[in-house]
Amino acid sequence: MTRKYLMAAVALVAPLAFTSLALAQTPAPTVAFTTIADMPSLKDNNKLDHFTVSLTDAQIKAALVLECTAGHTDLFVLRKDKVCAFQTGSGGSIFNPKTSQWLPRTQFVGSYTVTADGSTDGKAMSINYLAVGTVPPSQTQFGGSLNLKPELTSSGATGLKDLVLKKLQGDSTSPINTAVDTVDFNRFFVPGAGLPSDKGCTWNGNAIFAYQTYSWFFKVTADCNSKTYELSGNMPFTDSPGVESQTQYDLVLTLPSAQTTTDDALFADAGGGDGDLFAAADGISGQIIMKNSNNVTVMVDNEQITTPAYVDASGSLTGTNVPLEVVRSFSTLIGILPSTFFGA
Repeated sequence: MTRKYLMAAVALVAPLAFTSLALAQTPAPTVAFTTIADMPSLKDNNKLDHFTVSLTDAQIKAALVLECTAGHTDLFVLRKDKVCAFQTGSGGSIFNPKTSQWLPRTQFVGSYTVTADGSTDGKAMSINYLAVGTVPPSQTQFGGSLNLKPELTSSGATGLKDLVLKKLQGDSTSPINTAVDTVDFNRFFVPGAGLPSDKGCTWNGNAIFAYQTYSWFFKVTADCNSKTYELSGNMPFTDSPGVESQTQYDLVLTLPSAQTTTDDALFADAGGGDGDLFAAADGISGQIIMKNSNNVTVMVDNEQITTPAYVDASGSLTGTNVPLEVVRSFSTLIGILPSTFFGA
């Protein structure tokens, strides 16, 4: 009798053990990210900039091929808006787990225009979904708007700017560099990558690039598949240690927790000791390495800086207790704004 109960118990526990093992071995939601940024407009604003962005994860791989004009003023009178347009080759495939084949699924079409006040309408871009299996073809527009380095900073970005600069200055009364770039996300909708389960994400919030520390600070929310994710943190731009002509972004965006409030998360303090430096916080983290060449000198906010006109970037972004769709959508945000994150 004891033997019978023992065998039954083993039979019950075994599937649970295999299930736990399978869950433990589930890979983290990671998106591999590459960008080639060729920006001759830094030398001659009549030339076009060329960007090729690649996004790859376990389910999809996509290429965003963008050609951008340089927004500028000729003879201090005629304003030319910055325009970025998807080129041939902008599209993606989905992975068929039954056959281990990649199937063409998406085509990115359209363009976006950055006007003099920085406003950028998302609805001029869309994704064509090609028919696959029993799923018919369709089309979905991007939506909402962006403000890219506007001449008049929005109220939301102003609040974030004041918070960041106050933190950077601390208790000191000494002057700091208060120059910033800003990005506003105004219900900016990024469509899904082509899987019926991926409904896309709507982004709200702000990002600030502080020239005092050469860091991006993000305070954004993503509404994805009827769930909201609040993400705050930073992405410092630094020289790669011991490597010439190489820089890197190190991203840490965290979800609110009992230990870290949203505003505290902007600065990613390690309050729990040395172990926190190597712990995976809930949110999105990653690193992008940039190999730089063809340096040029340009004026940014009346300050002369040296910046590369050619950037070869690669890295990955990973979610912790954040779905792959959120990581993928954030990666797409970075990908469609290459001159913002990889240019001057």
